[in-house]
This record gives sequence, C-alpha cells and structure tokens, in this order.
Amino acid sequence: MDSKLECYSKRMIVMLKIAYCDDMKIDRDTVMKALSSIEEKWKEDFEIVPFSNGEKLCDDIVQNQYDVILLDILMDGIDGIETATRIRSMGKDNLIIFISSYDDRVKELFDFRTIAFIDKPLKTEKLEEALRKAYNILKKDCETIFSYKKGRTLKYIPIKEILYFESRRNEVTVYTGGYEDTFYDTLSAIWLKLERMDRFIMPHRSYIFNLSYISLKSDDMLVVRKTNKIYNIGKRYKVDTQERYLKYIEKRSRE
Repeated sequence: MDSKLECYSKRMIVMLKIAYCDDMKIDRDTVMKALSSIEEKWKEDFEIVPFSNGEKLCDDIVQNQYDVILLDILMDGIDGIETATRIRSMGKDNLIIFISSYDDRVKELFDFRTIAFIDKPLKTEKLEEALRKAYNILKKDCETIFSYKKGRTLKYIPIKEILYFESRRNEVTVYTGGYEDTFYDTLSAIWLKLERMDRFIMPHRSYIFNLSYISLKSDDMLVVRKTNKIYNIGKRYKVDTQERYLKYIEKRSRE
C-alpha cells in the first residue's frame, strides 16, 4: 500500500478514522446511522470504531490513531470530560466532538481542542457540519503531517521531525531524531508527493532529505547535521539539489 500525504488525496484528506464513545446502545445506534447517512452523501467510507465506555477508548488509543473522537459526557465509569482529559494527558491531539444532552460544563469542553458540542437528540445535519469542520482542519494541517501505511495501520509523523528517507529494494525507512520505521513503498512514489514542498530534496535515487537538517559540503556531498553523516549527491541530481537548496536558504533568510 503506497504511503501518502493526506493533502494529496483526490477526494478526502484520508479516510476519516472516527472513534465514538457512548455507554447507551440506543444513542450509539443513532450516531452510527447518522454517520452512515453522511458517508453516503459524501460518497466516502469512514472507519468507525464504537466504544461503550471511556476506559476502553483510553486503552485503545494508546496503540491506535483516530482523526476524530465523538464523546458523550454522561457515562458510567469515567465521564466524557475525564476521558478527554486522559486522552490529552497521553499527548494525543485528536479532534474531539462532544455529543450530549448535558451542557452544564460546556465551558470546560474547549480545553480539549473541542471543535463542536452537539445536543441530543442528535440531528444528522449538525453532525455533518461538525465533521466538515474537522475535515477542513485536517486539510489545513495536511502539509505538516506525513502518513503512511504499515500493514493495516495508518501511521503519522510530523513533517518537521523527519530527517530523511532511505530506500532499500521495495522498502523505505523514515528517520527522525530518535525514531525510525520501515514500510513497503518506493522512494519515487514518496518523492512524487513531497517534491512540491520546498523543504525536501532527492539528491540520490536512494535518499530524500529534509532541508531543515542538512548542509551542502560541496557540489557532490551533503551532511545531516544531527548525525554528522555524509552522503554523496548523484550526478544526475546535482542541479536540482543545488537549486532547491539555494531556494530554501533564500526563503529562510527572508523569514
């Protein structure tokens, strides 16, 4: 499965992955029906994972990434606000939409990157409006996130943290300052999605570098500053590499 930058999808940024947490089955069924209606209208498929309590959601979110979380407030066990608090304490920045008939604590909700509060009984058009808002936020953020498939999991890395990509046969390894991960793809496919950004160069058929972390040592060598490793610049890539490097330096000098 090809890796992809969310912003280059021809339709949605990425198939929205939604977690929905409510301890009332009748309400979960209502929301699931509304989501199905929105999917049909948008001609898109969402990945929706329902949860019956906040504890299960918090346990799951340690390993799984969601674009949007739909949360009820009044639930047995930990309530929606405590659930959101735990999610944020893990460093997760998922977009949160509260769906509840209980609004006495509404002022607390906006401490959690809450993008909407929807009253019960749910109206499909209100949920659609909130999801559209979430979509637009994700679209605006799209050039700050690199996403790729590893197995069945969609993984995310902030663009600013990527040092470089390295290709070996049909696998690509992405390196950050303290993390690396290998997945099936081709470097040429990744470059097609990155080349329009002014912060990457492909100086060799086996590498793509983030310009924020490299310096040119000569016409045919560059160094990754965080690791002090030196890499050769391929002959056929010299002109483009130098042009992109100078353009990036000039832009940074004006900022």
